[in-house]
Amino acid sequence: MDIIDLIKTRRSVRRFSQEKLDRNFLIELVDAARCAPATANVQALEYIIVDETKTCQHLFEALSWAGHVRPKRNPQPNQRPVAYIVVLIDTKIKKDAAVDAAAAIGNILLAAWGKGVGSCWLGAVDKIKILEILNIDEKYLVDSVIALGKPAETPVMEDAAEDTKYYLDDKDVLHVPKRPLKKILHLNKFGSK
Repeated sequence: MDIIDLIKTRRSVRRFSQEKLDRNFLIELVDAARCAPATANVQALEYIIVDETKTCQHLFEALSWAGHVRPKRNPQPNQRPVAYIVVLIDTKIKKDAAVDAAAAIGNILLAAWGKGVGSCWLGAVDKIKILEILNIDEKYLVDSVIALGKPAETPVMEDAAEDTKYYLDDKDVLHVPKRPLKKILHLNKFGSK
């Protein structure tokens, strides 16, 4: 799949098969993340791969899922992620690296999808609880958690009318409205379509 198709077909997945992911593959995802641009090349990000079942269960309890369709879309025990990547900011290196983290996370999401692995970028997480669960030093800030696994659902993207709120249809398919290109694109100056 070419990169444009990869970008256009990737959706957040919140239901996963329970097929384990190879740890070397997870390491590859972190390697893809570290190749992302970083402001002034100050590399303040670190990553924790979580793929042990018991730790995954504890981490799951510190995460929030799909606010617009909660609790119906919260993954059930047989649909939960089989692995996570926790993205950390070393605050001794840089106090705020959210933009750098976003670029790195984008690489993880696309690299995963390129291999048929679904992902969900979670920012609504209990950061204090995660620090405790994973025994993370206090100089680190938890930026985000990426949930990973083979998809057990196929969310669909559609052009939004006015509302961009994602929703479930009567067949339990997740729909993700995106603002149409013609509404967000300006040529050479603002207001020029």
